[in-house]
Amino acid sequence: MADFDVIQGNKALAYGVKLARVEVIPTYPITPQTTIIEYLAEFVANGELDAEYIHTDGEHSCMGAAVGAALAGARVFTSTCSQGLAYMHECVAQAVNYRTPLLLGVTNRTLGWYWSLGPDYSDIMPELNLGYLVNFAESNQEVLDMTLQLYKVAEDYRVLLPTMMSLDGFYLSYSQERVWMPDQNLVDKWLPPYKAPYPVDPTINDKFPTASIPSVMHTPMRRIYEEVLQDSKKVIQEVDASFGKTFGRHYGGLIEEYKTEGAEVLLVTMGSMTTAARRAIDKLRSEGEKIGLIKLRFMRPFPDIEMREIAGKVKAIGVVDRMMLHGTRGGGAFQDVKAALYNSNVKVPLQGFVTGMGGEDIPIDDMYSMGKKVLQVAKAKRIEKEVEFIEHKLTEMGKPIEVEWAEPIYPGSDGCAGCGASIIVRHLLKVLGPNTIIINPPSCSGVNYGQAVRVPWVLANFAAAAAYETGVYRALKKKGKADKVYITSFAGDGGTADIGLQSLSGAAERGELIIWLCYDNEAYMNTGIQRSGSTPLFSVTTTTPAGKVIPGKQVRRKNLEMIMAAHRIPYIATASLSYLPDLERKIKKAVEVTKAGKGLAFLHVQQPCATGWYFPESKTVEIGKLAVQTGAWPLMEIDEGNFKLNVKPKELRPIAEYLKPQGRFRHLSEVQLEYLQKDAQIEWNALLELEKRGRFPGY
Repeated sequence: MADFDVIQGNKALAYGVKLARVEVIPTYPITPQTTIIEYLAEFVANGELDAEYIHTDGEHSCMGAAVGAALAGARVFTSTCSQGLAYMHECVAQAVNYRTPLLLGVTNRTLGWYWSLGPDYSDIMPELNLGYLVNFAESNQEVLDMTLQLYKVAEDYRVLLPTMMSLDGFYLSYSQERVWMPDQNLVDKWLPPYKAPYPVDPTINDKFPTASIPSVMHTPMRRIYEEVLQDSKKVIQEVDASFGKTFGRHYGGLIEEYKTEGAEVLLVTMGSMTTAARRAIDKLRSEGEKIGLIKLRFMRPFPDIEMREIAGKVKAIGVVDRMMLHGTRGGGAFQDVKAALYNSNVKVPLQGFVTGMGGEDIPIDDMYSMGKKVLQVAKAKRIEKEVEFIEHKLTEMGKPIEVEWAEPIYPGSDGCAGCGASIIVRHLLKVLGPNTIIINPPSCSGVNYGQAVRVPWVLANFAAAAAYETGVYRALKKKGKADKVYITSFAGDGGTADIGLQSLSGAAERGELIIWLCYDNEAYMNTGIQRSGSTPLFSVTTTTPAGKVIPGKQVRRKNLEMIMAAHRIPYIATASLSYLPDLERKIKKAVEVTKAGKGLAFLHVQQPCATGWYFPESKTVEIGKLAVQTGAWPLMEIDEGNFKLNVKPKELRPIAEYLKPQGRFRHLSEVQLEYLQKDAQIEWNALLELEKRGRFPGY
């Protein structure tokens, strides 16, 4: 490996995990975290990292697997952000009292609030007070170095607490910077394998964590954990000094000071915005202003002692926040600094700023203006407004073009060339008409078609779309309008087969009178082609690469029709965009079933994806036809227990005709092709036998 490389922050974190020789890596994709787990998948698939790589069904399970692996004594890494971190929350909280020194990478992204992909700290804010050590990185180099340092700190027997590495989404996660790579041998000597003091392993240890304690013990235990967290400050400083001695780079303890010598005023920042703040401080210093900068490297444990010592030397402090504690009028760092100074002898004017929310850039000019404002506060010895919001006007946009269009969806698409989802949604709305409500869990369709329709298109939380749909239906039922409106999902395979399955299962079992349409492109295409529970055997995705050791996905896909049939719902059907009359007939049947009050109708439509399957965009319909004619995607339906195949070729075409045009199967050997051919024939024969019986088992 070269001494340095120019890489993204996500790759720097992945390299840090690799250098740390992490043993277990539970994963689930979400933007802008996803490339971390893609890089790690490549390392594992190619034999560069000897680790257990777990493809989980959602962030809740992802963190659960991480906690479980850490309990068993492994060195563990996982990562997420935004909605994913919120979904993890229950298991995130549990990691602390189990004393699991895992590392959770958080590529900061707005939580909720109009589904912004840009970074602010609203995602990590709810997790700050759970008991983690929480670090904020400024640069890609710091990301890699702190990955190693955080394991060293967390695994110290004086600490044994989980840690969070916070790096700004996009500004660091996807931005390229020069990063110096530590030598693996040096890392191995500096960070030896983790030896858990009390692993959950009855072959070597007879101690294990208790499920509960008496209520009288809770307050003492909280005190003990807080003492450990405070004591970790010393360990953080020791580890940074040791790292600097070994690798030639160090960052200080909980804070980093920049040009604070002789400063009368300070700006306080955190994360990637600090770099812009440095340039603003340089400019103000060149103008003769006595101003310095404090970078909060750790928000937990909070550097209260350090802030008191520094505050006593200056006339005013400005705190720049990329997080908002609604109801307090200020941001999180501002409130923490204020709390640190409140009971001290230091009484210094404290000016708060809130800016950069939703990922808006915080330029040098804004940092300069904030610095000027704090200098004015110091001069006036008073604050006009305790917290100021640094806002910018929205660039004027042209007026919407008025278009007369009778259909529920407008022509055109923001989707990839050759996207079959547009065909499916157009025919769905052709059948259902304008009085339709579409519930859409996060997927590429929400990005591409949600603004192109003339009907309500509601973006639901990933794991809860069926619950959203249920709530809408029940409210309309209560208002006497359920018979006037059609309610359907338009969900991808991840939102159906994986993270959304629990919610869907509940709706099916309750007999909710809703339509669930899954357009299945057999991977998480919205976040960049990661493996889902619907990805076929041997398929290449960005998290199941064709590696030297592990070539492609090694397990078969979930059989969603069988899963839904186990719920005994009245109507289940597969469909294809290449057989439109069949698709429209099945949508009409789903309407008939739900309006008759029989229960949930499930439509599973294959959507060949030119981008994710790597075939020419002009071949979408052709690939769809081949899927049906080779038995890779049989068209069938279960109508109140009666099973029927809708398209029955006299003889299946060779499966290779379907697979070979797709780049995701380009790596297949003849042995693998033969296996898939036999598997397709066995499945087809089983369906023919089932049709002879006529009745699906269990109904």
